[in-house]
Amino acid sequence: MPSLHSVTASLLAGLLAGGQLATAHMEMSFPPPFRSKFNPHATNIDYSMTAPLSGDGSNYPCKGYQSDLGTPAGASTATFAPGSTHNMTITGGAAHGGGSCQAALSYDAGKTFTVIKSIIGGCPLSSNYDFTIPDDAQSGDALFAWTWYNELGNREFYMNCAPITIGGGAAARRDTSKRAAAFSSRPSIFLANIGNGCTTVESADVTFPDPGPDVTDNGGKQAPPSGSCGAAAAPAAPGTGSGSGSGGSAPPAAPPAAPPAAPPVAPPAAPPTTVAAPSPSGPPQGGIFITVPTASETAAPAPTTLQTATKTAPASPPANTGSGSSSGSKAAGTACSNEGAWNCIGGTAFQRCASGQWSASIPMAAGTSCSPGTSDTLVMAGRRGIRRVRNLAF
Repeated sequence: MPSLHSVTASLLAGLLAGGQLATAHMEMSFPPPFRSKFNPHATNIDYSMTAPLSGDGSNYPCKGYQSDLGTPAGASTATFAPGSTHNMTITGGAAHGGGSCQAALSYDAGKTFTVIKSIIGGCPLSSNYDFTIPDDAQSGDALFAWTWYNELGNREFYMNCAPITIGGGAAARRDTSKRAAAFSSRPSIFLANIGNGCTTVESADVTFPDPGPDVTDNGGKQAPPSGSCGAAAAPAAPGTGSGSGSGGSAPPAAPPAAPPAAPPVAPPAAPPTTVAAPSPSGPPQGGIFITVPTASETAAPAPTTLQTATKTAPASPPANTGSGSSSGSKAAGTACSNEGAWNCIGGTAFQRCASGQWSASIPMAAGTSCSPGTSDTLVMAGRRGIRRVRNLAF
């Protein structure tokens, strides 16, 4: 059975003929995160690890996967000694033009995260980034988090978390009381694009309000975040974690912002000129976004593995002709029995039953919509007509 990631890639590749898009994102491979295919302890692999966190912050932090702590799947995947330098590895097919990243530690199962490294600009255009465990970091079980704000594409927040152990030999160490004070003086991770009233600016690398003492600045076009952004604005609906510990940074002082209003059922189509096509010679740009050719363009349709049928598009999406229900969003990871079925959510997003469970919802590209309901055929309407997606060839 193909992974949800490959299903999504194949689907969007044939969404609109001539459209240019990128389908993959990025993920941390070392240290291996919870539920990652790179984690030898993982029992429930998440094949959409490259997807961003929900825009409302409901699965912050760590997509909620820190709940695996205390189980075999939550066993430590790496041990780092205080004062030691290591290499964080990022992999994937589309870096969204780069952006800004942070590495952080949590000693309280994800309730708070303390920054140990900030990279402003050009992240993750490289696959490897060095970080140093502070020599005053406390020994014990911890979470290592990689966060990323992409430069291009939708305003998103990416976060992977790995269970690790801080311990082992180190050079001259300060006494415990000084270690705790010094570590807690570091900032909390920066939070934006998760319904907390703070957003990053598109086409620019975000500059963190408080990056901490260990910073790499790669230059390029940079911009501060917009909105109610402190050193670490709290998400509107933070996830909960289990476990206990000491150390780490203090929780943000500002109260959580109210969740944003629900989006309209069908957003208006974005003009073709608002999304720039990536340069063929540059790095892949990532994200689920499409540049639709104008009527004067004559480029040949891009090849696709989708089996489709096309007809003139009506003013609104047609009724779903496949069998199924008109139910709304299914909770990601819940069981499903109609393997391969599609579920269009309000015409603006979709998900699929794969490997016996529903995938996370995926927004439709700008200028396209789908016919709401659950069916073995996903009916999509766009500027070039209607597409009915039935089967995918691999």
